[in-house]
Amino acid sequence: MKRIRFFLGMILMLFLVACSNGKIDLNGEWDANGSDGVASSWDFKDNELLTMDFGAMKFSYEWEIEDNQLRLIDKKEGEVKREYIYEIEKESKDDVTLYELDEEGKRVEGATIKLSK
Repeated sequence: MKRIRFFLGMILMLFLVACSNGKIDLNGEWDANGSDGVASSWDFKDNELLTMDFGAMKFSYEWEIEDNQLRLIDKKEGEVKREYIYEIEKESKDDVTLYELDEEGKRVEGATIKLSK
């Protein structure tokens, strides 16, 4: 009985490690809904350019993912104007939640964006 529990425990641990090492892929078009009620369309390009379409307004940012964090970089003439950092929580292949992080790396309360394909 102890061997069976040990064996099942090892399988579970391997499964959790395999799932946690999965690379987060945001490439493509997503519907974005912010906690502030604003809806938009986000298009993550392979060339690390993100285009946000709010209907009458469009914005472009450079983007990169490191570990479970998405960094959006707003540049003007090669200089960084502002950076936005989000913690990525992948709910499924087609559903992701972004939690805005402050300068200390803590979640900003109520500042979330739901992305879905």
